[in-house]
Amino acid sequence: MILPDDLDVVNQQSEMDSVCMTCSHQVVVFYDFDKKSFCPFGQEFLWKQMKDQFPEVGFVFYFSGKDRERLAKELNALEFPFPAYHDPDFLFYRLNDLDSIQTTYRILHSFHLENGFSVKPAQIGMREEFLEEMEGLRMKE
Repeated sequence: MILPDDLDVVNQQSEMDSVCMTCSHQVVVFYDFDKKSFCPFGQEFLWKQMKDQFPEVGFVFYFSGKDRERLAKELNALEFPFPAYHDPDFLFYRLNDLDSIQTTYRILHSFHLENGFSVKPAQIGMREEFLEEMEGLRMKE
């Protein structure tokens, strides 16, 4: 999977709070925020707990949409704990041919990566299943 890192980063709280592009286990999420609300990134999806419980995992978020200021404002209002890439030109989507992947919602794609290779979809919208996936992948290490 190709992870562009030359995009604008938003929601970065400090230099210590960076995107881990070299972590062996990554959760990579693409979301087109022009098409839907930011609901999947609210506190009820336990992002803060995931960050605290799995510090060894690199969470990489690509948000495609036109309005960078709106993106930053929404993520801040949701107290979203991860920095994210603003990808207004759908670079991540195009580089990884996401239009060829069959999914219910084309605006949201999420994957577990091991050493840069996609190993399975990440069920980020289903809290319990996602937690089980994270624990299962941790056990494999």
